[in-house]
Amino acid sequence: MPKDFNNCVKNGGKVRHKTIKGGRYIKICYDKDGNSYSGGIKKKNFNKFKDFNEHKRVNAKKKLESSLLNLKEHFNKNYHHR
Repeated sequence: MPKDFNNCVKNGGKVRHKTIKGGRYIKICYDKDGNSYSGGIKKKNFNKFKDFNEHKRVNAKKKLESSLLNLKEHFNKNYHHR
């Protein structure tokens, strides 16, 4: 990555991805003053297991939500009247 882009990221800039033609994208960092720095063009990695990975991500999210709900109910039941 270019030096200006890396400096922008290190100083807390916001990184955005912009899709361009040919299955490619470019990372752009915007600093706090609104200046932009390009990070170089990359080719998208098309994963043949994309649907499987999406399935795993959704299941993990559901398990986390369920665990947090159980934890919330536990604390509300056991520590509500103190």
